[in-house]
Amino acid sequence: MLFGGGKGSIGLDISSDAVKVVRLKKVGNNVVLTGIGLEKIAPEPLDEDAVGAKHELTVKAIKTMLYNNGIDAKKIRTAVSGNSVVVRYVKLPHMSATELRDVIRFEAEEHIPFDIEHVIIDFQIIKEMIEKDERMILVLLVAAKEELIYDHMEILQRSGLESLHINVDTFSVEDALVSDGKEEEVVALVDIGARMTNINVVENKCSCFNRDILVGGNDFTETIKRELGVNFLEAEQIKEAEGIIVHSEDLSAGTYSERISHISYAIESVGARLLDELERSFAYYYTQLPVYRKNIDKVLLSGGTARLKNLDEFLAAGLGIPVVIADPFANIKISPKVNVNVIKKYGSAFTVAVGLALRGLK
Repeated sequence: MLFGGGKGSIGLDISSDAVKVVRLKKVGNNVVLTGIGLEKIAPEPLDEDAVGAKHELTVKAIKTMLYNNGIDAKKIRTAVSGNSVVVRYVKLPHMSATELRDVIRFEAEEHIPFDIEHVIIDFQIIKEMIEKDERMILVLLVAAKEELIYDHMEILQRSGLESLHINVDTFSVEDALVSDGKEEEVVALVDIGARMTNINVVENKCSCFNRDILVGGNDFTETIKRELGVNFLEAEQIKEAEGIIVHSEDLSAGTYSERISHISYAIESVGARLLDELERSFAYYYTQLPVYRKNIDKVLLSGGTARLKNLDEFLAAGLGIPVVIADPFANIKISPKVNVNVIKKYGSAFTVAVGLALRGLK
Protein backbone atom coordinates (compact mmCIF):
# COMPACT_ATOMS: atom_id res chain seq x y z
CA MET A 1 0.00 0.00 0.00
CA LEU A 2 2.71 2.45 1.01
CA PHE A 3 6.10 3.47 -0.37
CA GLY A 4 6.25 1.36 -3.49
CA GLY A 5 4.81 -1.73 -5.08
CA GLY A 6 5.68 -4.98 -6.83
CA LYS A 7 5.14 -8.72 -6.49
CA GLY A 8 6.53 -11.06 -3.86
CA SER A 9 5.70 -13.60 -1.21
CA ILE A 10 8.32 -13.08 1.50
CA GLY A 11 7.53 -10.78 4.42
CA LEU A 12 10.40 -9.55 6.62
CA ASP A 13 9.54 -7.87 9.92
CA ILE A 14 12.44 -5.92 11.41
CA SER A 15 11.40 -4.84 14.90
CA SER A 16 13.43 -3.25 17.67
CA ASP A 17 14.34 -6.57 19.32
CA ALA A 18 14.01 -9.31 16.68
CA VAL A 19 13.69 -10.11 13.00
CA LYS A 20 10.95 -12.41 11.67
CA VAL A 21 10.42 -13.83 8.21
CA VAL A 22 7.48 -15.58 6.55
CA ARG A 23 7.47 -17.14 3.07
CA LEU A 24 4.05 -17.78 1.52
CA LYS A 25 3.02 -19.45 -1.72
CA LYS A 26 -0.32 -19.45 -3.53
CA VAL A 27 -1.41 -22.97 -4.51
CA GLY A 28 -4.79 -22.91 -6.21
CA ASN A 29 -7.14 -21.13 -3.84
CA ASN A 30 -4.93 -21.86 -0.84
CA VAL A 31 -2.16 -19.83 0.74
CA VAL A 32 0.63 -22.09 1.98
CA LEU A 33 3.36 -21.30 4.51
CA THR A 34 6.61 -22.68 3.10
CA GLY A 35 9.15 -20.97 5.35
CA ILE A 36 9.34 -19.20 8.70
CA GLY A 37 12.04 -17.89 11.00
CA LEU A 38 12.75 -15.70 14.02
CA GLU A 39 16.03 -14.40 15.38
CA LYS A 40 16.71 -12.09 18.32
CA ILE A 41 18.83 -9.05 17.45
CA ALA A 42 20.47 -8.92 20.89
CA PRO A 43 19.90 -10.59 24.27
CA GLU A 44 18.97 -7.25 25.87
CA PRO A 45 17.49 -3.99 24.55
CA LEU A 46 20.07 -1.81 22.83
CA ASP A 47 20.63 1.86 23.53
CA GLU A 48 18.62 3.77 20.93
CA ASP A 49 21.63 6.02 20.32
CA ALA A 50 23.81 3.03 19.37
CA VAL A 51 22.64 3.12 15.76
CA GLY A 52 25.79 1.64 14.23
CA ALA A 53 25.87 -1.34 16.60
CA LYS A 54 22.13 -1.91 16.10
CA HIS A 55 22.58 -1.99 12.32
CA GLU A 56 25.47 -4.48 12.56
CA LEU A 57 23.54 -6.81 14.85
CA THR A 58 20.35 -6.53 12.76
CA VAL A 59 22.16 -7.45 9.54
CA LYS A 60 23.80 -10.40 11.30
CA ALA A 61 20.44 -11.55 12.70
CA ILE A 62 18.75 -11.37 9.28
CA LYS A 63 21.49 -13.37 7.58
CA THR A 64 21.56 -15.95 10.38
CA MET A 65 17.77 -16.33 10.37
CA LEU A 66 17.52 -16.80 6.60
CA TYR A 67 20.41 -19.29 6.52
CA ASN A 68 19.24 -21.35 9.51
CA ASN A 69 15.74 -21.67 8.09
CA GLY A 70 16.75 -22.41 4.49
CA ILE A 71 15.10 -19.30 3.07
CA ASP A 72 16.87 -18.09 -0.06
CA ALA A 73 15.44 -14.57 -0.10
CA LYS A 74 16.45 -11.83 -2.50
CA LYS A 75 13.35 -9.70 -2.93
CA ILE A 76 11.19 -9.13 0.13
CA ARG A 77 8.44 -6.94 1.55
CA THR A 78 9.04 -5.11 4.78
CA ALA A 79 7.62 -2.42 7.06
CA VAL A 80 8.59 0.47 9.32
CA SER A 81 7.13 1.83 12.55
CA GLY A 82 7.87 4.01 15.55
CA ASN A 83 8.14 7.69 16.38
CA SER A 84 9.47 8.55 12.92
CA VAL A 85 6.22 7.43 11.27
CA VAL A 86 3.01 9.45 11.44
CA VAL A 87 -0.50 8.39 10.39
CA ARG A 88 -3.21 11.03 10.00
CA TYR A 89 -6.82 11.05 8.76
CA VAL A 90 -7.53 14.25 6.85
CA LYS A 91 -10.78 15.62 5.38
CA LEU A 92 -10.31 17.55 2.16
CA PRO A 93 -12.51 18.99 -0.59
CA HIS A 94 -13.37 16.38 -3.20
CA MET A 95 -10.68 15.68 -5.78
CA SER A 96 -9.30 12.72 -7.70
CA ALA A 97 -6.26 10.73 -6.57
CA THR A 98 -4.28 12.31 -9.42
CA GLU A 99 -5.24 15.82 -8.32
CA LEU A 100 -4.47 14.97 -4.69
CA ARG A 101 -1.01 13.70 -5.55
CA ASP A 102 -0.19 17.12 -7.01
CA VAL A 103 -1.08 18.95 -3.78
CA ILE A 104 -0.49 16.34 -1.08
CA ARG A 105 2.76 17.79 0.28
CA PHE A 106 1.14 21.20 0.65
CA GLU A 107 -1.92 19.69 2.37
CA ALA A 108 0.24 17.47 4.58
CA GLU A 109 2.40 20.27 5.94
CA GLU A 110 -0.09 21.37 8.60
CA HIS A 111 -0.74 17.78 9.74
CA ILE A 112 2.82 16.39 9.90
CA PRO A 113 5.06 17.29 12.90
CA PHE A 114 8.25 16.80 10.85
CA ASP A 115 10.15 19.00 8.42
CA ILE A 116 8.12 18.44 5.26
CA GLU A 117 11.30 18.65 3.17
CA HIS A 118 12.70 15.53 4.82
CA VAL A 119 9.78 13.11 4.83
CA ILE A 120 8.44 10.52 2.44
CA ILE A 121 4.67 10.80 2.06
CA ASP A 122 2.04 8.43 0.77
CA PHE A 123 -1.74 8.54 0.92
CA GLN A 124 -4.93 6.66 0.21
CA ILE A 125 -8.42 8.05 -0.30
CA ILE A 126 -10.51 6.08 2.18
CA LYS A 127 -13.97 7.27 1.18
CA GLU A 128 -16.05 10.07 -0.24
CA MET A 129 -18.71 11.85 1.82
CA ILE A 130 -21.11 14.76 1.85
CA GLU A 131 -20.78 17.37 4.60
CA LYS A 132 -22.98 20.49 4.62
CA ASP A 133 -23.90 19.82 0.99
CA GLU A 134 -20.21 19.76 0.03
CA ARG A 135 -18.45 16.75 -1.48
CA MET A 136 -15.46 15.75 0.66
CA ILE A 137 -12.89 12.97 0.80
CA LEU A 138 -11.33 11.29 3.83
CA VAL A 139 -7.64 10.72 3.20
CA LEU A 140 -5.30 8.36 5.05
CA LEU A 141 -2.00 10.22 5.13
CA VAL A 142 1.27 8.51 6.07
CA ALA A 143 4.61 10.24 6.48
CA ALA A 144 7.95 8.73 7.42
CA LYS A 145 11.23 10.53 8.02
CA GLU A 146 13.65 10.03 5.15
CA GLU A 147 16.35 9.01 7.65
CA LEU A 148 14.24 6.08 8.86
CA ILE A 149 13.61 4.82 5.32
CA TYR A 150 17.26 5.23 4.30
CA ASP A 151 18.45 3.39 7.42
CA HIS A 152 15.98 0.60 6.71
CA MET A 153 17.15 0.33 3.10
CA GLU A 154 20.78 0.24 4.21
CA ILE A 155 20.09 -2.72 6.53
CA LEU A 156 18.37 -4.59 3.71
CA GLN A 157 21.15 -3.88 1.21
CA ARG A 158 23.83 -5.03 3.64
CA SER A 159 21.78 -8.19 4.18
CA GLY A 160 21.79 -8.85 0.43
CA LEU A 161 18.08 -8.05 0.08
CA GLU A 162 15.99 -5.83 -2.13
CA SER A 163 12.72 -4.35 -0.95
CA LEU A 164 9.77 -4.53 -3.33
CA HIS A 165 7.49 -2.70 -0.94
CA ILE A 166 7.78 -0.83 2.39
CA ASN A 167 4.59 -0.65 4.41
CA VAL A 168 3.82 0.52 7.95
CA ASP A 169 3.53 -2.17 10.65
CA THR A 170 -0.02 -1.24 11.61
CA PHE A 171 -1.34 -1.73 8.08
CA SER A 172 0.49 -5.05 7.72
CA VAL A 173 -1.31 -6.24 10.86
CA GLU A 174 -4.54 -5.14 9.18
CA ASP A 175 -3.64 -7.09 6.01
CA ALA A 176 -3.04 -10.21 8.10
CA LEU A 177 -6.14 -10.10 10.28
CA VAL A 178 -9.00 -8.16 8.70
CA SER A 179 -9.40 -9.39 5.11
CA ASP A 180 -11.88 -12.11 6.08
CA GLY A 181 -13.72 -10.12 8.75
CA LYS A 182 -17.37 -9.13 8.67
CA GLU A 183 -18.00 -6.01 6.60
CA GLU A 184 -20.01 -4.26 9.32
CA GLU A 185 -17.70 -5.22 12.20
CA VAL A 186 -15.62 -2.63 14.07
CA VAL A 187 -12.35 -4.21 15.22
CA ALA A 188 -9.53 -2.71 17.27
CA LEU A 189 -6.21 -4.24 16.26
CA VAL A 190 -3.80 -3.98 19.20
CA ASP A 191 -0.27 -5.03 18.32
CA ILE A 192 2.12 -5.17 21.29
CA GLY A 193 5.70 -4.60 20.19
CA ALA A 194 8.85 -4.65 22.30
CA ARG A 195 8.91 -0.89 22.92
CA MET A 196 5.38 0.28 22.09
CA THR A 197 1.87 -0.85 21.25
CA ASN A 198 -0.03 0.19 18.15
CA ILE A 199 -3.81 0.60 18.03
CA ASN A 200 -5.61 0.53 14.69
CA VAL A 201 -9.42 0.68 14.70
CA VAL A 202 -10.87 -0.79 11.50
CA GLU A 203 -14.45 -0.21 10.42
CA ASN A 204 -15.92 -1.79 7.29
CA LYS A 205 -12.43 -3.18 6.60
CA CYS A 206 -11.07 0.38 6.54
CA SER A 207 -8.66 1.96 9.03
CA CYS A 208 -10.27 4.94 10.78
CA PHE A 209 -8.19 5.53 13.94
CA ASN A 210 -4.51 4.98 14.71
CA ARG A 211 -2.39 5.59 17.78
CA ASP A 212 0.91 4.41 19.31
CA ILE A 213 1.17 4.03 23.09
CA LEU A 214 4.42 3.75 25.03
CA VAL A 215 3.85 0.39 26.69
CA GLY A 216 5.46 -2.70 25.20
CA GLY A 217 6.79 -6.16 25.85
CA ASN A 218 10.04 -4.88 27.35
CA ASP A 219 8.05 -3.11 30.09
CA PHE A 220 6.67 -6.47 31.24
CA THR A 221 10.20 -7.90 31.25
CA GLU A 222 11.65 -4.94 33.15
CA THR A 223 9.06 -5.15 35.91
CA ILE A 224 9.71 -8.91 36.34
CA LYS A 225 13.42 -8.09 36.47
CA ARG A 226 12.86 -5.63 39.32
CA GLU A 227 10.35 -7.79 41.18
CA LEU A 228 12.52 -10.94 41.19
CA GLY A 229 15.96 -9.29 41.23
CA VAL A 230 17.19 -11.01 38.06
CA ASN A 231 18.85 -9.71 34.89
CA PHE A 232 16.94 -8.82 31.72
CA LEU A 233 17.65 -12.06 29.88
CA GLU A 234 16.51 -14.15 32.87
CA ALA A 235 13.39 -11.98 33.23
CA GLU A 236 12.59 -12.46 29.53
CA GLN A 237 12.89 -16.23 29.91
CA ILE A 238 10.67 -16.15 33.01
CA LYS A 239 8.09 -14.06 31.16
CA GLU A 240 7.94 -16.58 28.32
CA ALA A 241 7.90 -19.70 30.51
CA GLU A 242 5.92 -18.58 33.57
CA GLY A 243 4.26 -15.29 32.65
CA ILE A 244 0.66 -15.15 33.88
CA ILE A 245 -1.89 -12.81 35.39
CA VAL A 246 -3.43 -14.85 38.20
CA HIS A 247 -7.10 -14.27 38.95
CA SER A 248 -7.60 -12.50 42.30
CA GLU A 249 -9.64 -15.38 43.76
CA ASP A 250 -6.81 -17.80 42.99
CA LEU A 251 -4.30 -15.49 44.67
CA SER A 252 -6.52 -15.28 47.77
CA ALA A 253 -6.94 -19.05 47.83
CA GLY A 254 -3.18 -19.60 47.65
CA THR A 255 -3.56 -21.73 44.52
CA TYR A 256 -0.22 -20.52 43.13
CA SER A 257 3.27 -20.37 44.63
CA GLU A 258 4.73 -17.18 46.06
CA ARG A 259 7.05 -16.93 43.05
CA ILE A 260 4.15 -17.07 40.57
CA SER A 261 2.26 -14.54 42.70
CA HIS A 262 5.21 -12.14 42.40
CA ILE A 263 5.39 -12.69 38.63
CA SER A 264 1.65 -12.11 38.31
CA TYR A 265 1.85 -8.91 40.37
CA ALA A 266 4.65 -7.60 38.14
CA ILE A 267 2.83 -8.42 34.90
CA GLU A 268 -0.51 -7.09 36.10
CA SER A 269 1.05 -3.73 37.04
CA VAL A 270 2.12 -3.21 33.41
CA GLY A 271 -1.12 -4.73 32.15
CA ALA A 272 -2.97 -2.06 34.12
CA ARG A 273 -0.95 0.66 32.37
CA LEU A 274 -1.74 -0.91 29.01
CA LEU A 275 -5.42 -1.13 29.93
CA ASP A 276 -5.49 2.51 30.99
CA GLU A 277 -3.94 3.62 27.69
CA LEU A 278 -6.38 1.49 25.70
CA GLU A 279 -9.33 2.97 27.60
CA ARG A 280 -8.05 6.50 26.95
CA SER A 281 -7.51 5.74 23.26
CA PHE A 282 -10.92 4.17 22.78
CA ALA A 283 -12.59 7.03 24.66
CA TYR A 284 -10.91 9.50 22.31
CA TYR A 285 -11.91 7.39 19.31
CA TYR A 286 -15.54 7.46 20.44
CA THR A 287 -15.48 11.28 20.61
CA GLN A 288 -14.67 11.28 16.89
CA LEU A 289 -17.68 9.13 16.00
CA PRO A 290 -20.87 10.44 14.42
CA VAL A 291 -23.80 9.29 16.58
CA TYR A 292 -24.95 6.71 14.03
CA ARG A 293 -21.70 4.71 14.00
CA LYS A 294 -21.08 1.59 16.06
CA ASN A 295 -18.77 1.10 19.00
CA ILE A 296 -15.86 -1.35 18.89
CA ASP A 297 -17.10 -4.95 18.64
CA LYS A 298 -13.88 -6.71 19.63
CA VAL A 299 -10.15 -6.38 20.14
CA LEU A 300 -7.65 -8.55 18.27
CA LEU A 301 -4.43 -8.80 20.27
CA SER A 302 -1.19 -9.53 18.38
CA GLY A 303 2.56 -9.37 18.91
CA GLY A 304 4.71 -11.69 21.00
CA THR A 305 3.40 -10.34 24.32
CA ALA A 306 -0.17 -11.25 23.34
CA ARG A 307 0.79 -14.78 24.42
CA LEU A 308 1.07 -13.80 28.10
CA LYS A 309 -1.37 -16.07 29.90
CA ASN A 310 -4.63 -14.36 30.91
CA LEU A 311 -3.59 -10.95 29.54
CA ASP A 312 -6.46 -11.19 27.06
CA GLU A 313 -8.95 -11.95 29.87
CA PHE A 314 -7.55 -9.11 32.00
CA LEU A 315 -7.97 -6.58 29.19
CA ALA A 316 -11.42 -7.89 28.25
CA ALA A 317 -12.66 -7.50 31.83
CA GLY A 318 -11.35 -3.94 32.01
CA LEU A 319 -12.58 -2.83 28.59
CA GLY A 320 -15.91 -4.63 28.62
CA ILE A 321 -15.13 -5.79 25.06
CA PRO A 322 -14.18 -9.29 23.87
CA VAL A 323 -10.41 -9.60 23.47
CA VAL A 324 -9.13 -12.38 21.19
CA ILE A 325 -5.51 -13.43 20.64
CA ALA A 326 -4.90 -13.07 16.92
CA ASP A 327 -3.90 -16.07 14.82
CA PRO A 328 -2.31 -14.78 11.60
CA PHE A 329 -2.03 -18.38 10.33
CA ALA A 330 -5.75 -19.20 10.75
CA ASN A 331 -6.45 -19.23 7.00
CA ILE A 332 -3.02 -20.44 5.89
CA LYS A 333 -2.05 -24.04 5.09
CA ILE A 334 1.21 -25.19 6.69
CA SER A 335 3.74 -27.05 4.55
CA PRO A 336 4.97 -30.34 6.09
CA LYS A 337 8.50 -28.94 5.86
CA VAL A 338 7.72 -26.09 8.27
CA ASN A 339 8.55 -26.43 11.97
CA VAL A 340 5.08 -26.05 13.50
CA ASN A 341 6.61 -25.64 16.98
CA VAL A 342 7.74 -22.15 15.97
CA ILE A 343 4.13 -21.25 15.14
CA LYS A 344 2.82 -22.81 18.37
CA LYS A 345 5.35 -20.89 20.44
CA TYR A 346 5.43 -17.51 18.68
CA GLY A 347 2.31 -17.48 16.43
CA SER A 348 0.95 -13.96 17.01
CA ALA A 349 4.48 -12.49 16.88
CA PHE A 350 4.49 -13.15 13.11
CA THR A 351 1.42 -11.03 12.34
CA VAL A 352 3.33 -8.20 10.62
CA ALA A 353 5.43 -10.62 8.55
CA VAL A 354 2.33 -12.58 7.49
CA GLY A 355 0.55 -9.38 6.44
CA LEU A 356 3.53 -8.32 4.36
CA ALA A 357 3.80 -11.69 2.61
CA LEU A 358 0.04 -11.84 1.96
CA ARG A 359 0.13 -8.48 0.20
CA GLY A 360 2.76 -9.94 -2.13
CA LEU A 361 0.27 -12.60 -3.26
CA LYS A 362 -2.46 -10.13 -4.25
